[in-house]
Amino acid sequence: MSVLLSAVAVRSEDAEEVVDVLLSLLRGVGHRVEPVTGFGPAQPHGDPWDVLVEQPVGGWVTLVPHYVVPSDSLAVELTRRLGTCASAISIYEDVLWTHQLVDRGAELDRFVNLPGYFGPGEYDDTWAGDAPLVAATVGVGPAELAPYFRQVSDNRARTRWLRPPKAHASDGHHLLDGWVVTDLWRRMGITWAEPGATTTRVPLGEAGTTALSEWLRAV
Repeated sequence: MSVLLSAVAVRSEDAEEVVDVLLSLLRGVGHRVEPVTGFGPAQPHGDPWDVLVEQPVGGWVTLVPHYVVPSDSLAVELTRRLGTCASAISIYEDVLWTHQLVDRGAELDRFVNLPGYFGPGEYDDTWAGDAPLVAATVGVGPAELAPYFRQVSDNRARTRWLRPPKAHASDGHHLLDGWVVTDLWRRMGITWAEPGATTTRVPLGEAGTTALSEWLRAV
């Protein structure tokens, strides 16, 4: 089954504050919901319309909404209100992935691994990514991140004669596997789905998810 994913990591030590801002966005689109706290790995994972908010690990709070919610726009609105930075990622059909760096409501950088995936014009040169900028913003060495910011041509992606490239030999995923975003996040200091982490579940439902997504795409 193809992977479709939208996720945001917000630089913060306060998951409750991040949830409060998310709830204020929902109220703004006419949806009031009550978050479910203390939602851990031993409990069922609710339904796919929930937003899962992890407790902070290493100074980052991660949010995983339904994949129709645009992660970049959500990061813009959250960081605008929280006065911080965020990393927004998305995966489409297993192989295409994007990363966007946002700071206080402004996009600083954007990257896509397969710029020709949807044909000419979908992703222009502004999607080339700036690894040193991202590294400086999150406080890691540029050599850690630069190998991920390597765009792959359609021909290279389709070949069966060469193994897909990896950013680092120790990574769990190659650059044509959308889940490589978790390797990128790890080197940025962001933890994906920390085992045993307590989660807050924000039950948007389909109507709330649609309303939030449509508003984010319009602002």
